[in-house]
Amino acid sequence: MEKESYTPGLCAEDLAHYRDLAVQYARKSLLPIFDGEFSDGNLSLLPEKLKAAFEAGIAATPDPSLPGHEYGIWGKAVDAQGFVPSIVLLSTIAQTCGGVAMCLHAQGVASNVLASASGRLPFAPRTVGLALQEGFCPPFWGTIHSPDIDAPARITTVAEKRHDQYIINGTKSFVYSMNDVDAYVVFALSGDEWGCFLVNSRAQGIEKKDVGVRTGLRACLVEHVTFNNVEVPLEARIDENGARDLVIRALILNWVGMSAIAVGIAHGAVAAARKYASERYQGGKQIEELPAIKMLIAGAEAFAATAEKMALSLSDDDLYSLKKLKESAAAKSTVMDLCARAVTDCLQSFGGYGYMEDYGMEKRLRDVSVLKSASGSTTYLKQLIFDLEKEAAK
Repeated sequence: MEKESYTPGLCAEDLAHYRDLAVQYARKSLLPIFDGEFSDGNLSLLPEKLKAAFEAGIAATPDPSLPGHEYGIWGKAVDAQGFVPSIVLLSTIAQTCGGVAMCLHAQGVASNVLASASGRLPFAPRTVGLALQEGFCPPFWGTIHSPDIDAPARITTVAEKRHDQYIINGTKSFVYSMNDVDAYVVFALSGDEWGCFLVNSRAQGIEKKDVGVRTGLRACLVEHVTFNNVEVPLEARIDENGARDLVIRALILNWVGMSAIAVGIAHGAVAAARKYASERYQGGKQIEELPAIKMLIAGAEAFAATAEKMALSLSDDDLYSLKKLKESAAAKSTVMDLCARAVTDCLQSFGGYGYMEDYGMEKRLRDVSVLKSASGSTTYLKQLIFDLEKEAAK
């Protein structure tokens, strides 16, 4: 990840700094939560550990007075420095815990949307959640293009302008965020176009429902959020001439970041498998000498390295373009497949022990499996890619 060709405006020393920052955070803050018998870590310690991420400048925030506003994961500086710093931070942290990386990523995407918006914010929240998706899929191309048309999936969350305020009604599904966020970045239908609103999470009429027990990424909160006649002031609308570009930006950052997390999980799995194979003996010799183990781990390393190169090769030239949207969708689809195969092969090198909580491999498998379907399954992504290619050919 130190090749300058990936990082316009950055040198190897800059990237080493980001990587070292993430390593130190993971070592000091994240490893302690796995002391004891906790398959996903002692999540009661998570608020304290996330606070440390804000203090270290790793977590981005819309509040310009906090250190992560510019240079945290998907901080405001992404337009000048590109994707790579955030990819490095996310993938490095995900080697220890994919769920915590997902927390920081969700916080960062919502913060970046606010930082890039044209209008001034009515207030500067510290923690935010992105409320875009409805149902089981993000919006399809037809909905991204025209949110008021029924086919393929009209946006049902509506912001109606009444005198000196907007009234928001609707439900957003699978809102990833830190616990108890201060505000939501809500995408809704306003007239016949997209609108983007900063909504206080404690406003009257907001109902939150936890999605319940999940397979993986349990360190990151996931809720369904319903807005029942929620009143927001006119200045809470942060776009000026429609928010379609912000929808595209949010999807691009979301998919690139999830790809980076999957890469980190895969690299963590490879490191764990190599360590286990070097310590475990069978027939009087280390199992790392067995041809089958060599092939499993070497194949996993190849999958992880290929996925990493694909994630890093994504340029950041235009975060509002359909070309970039298609590239990020293709990256998520391909990277997830490669990383899932890497984790599965590494787990196989443990034999039956790979499915036990003691070694952390089953957690990696659960986490990467959830990432593969979250915010756009492979089926959805393929349909979107086809439609975007068709649109580009017009």
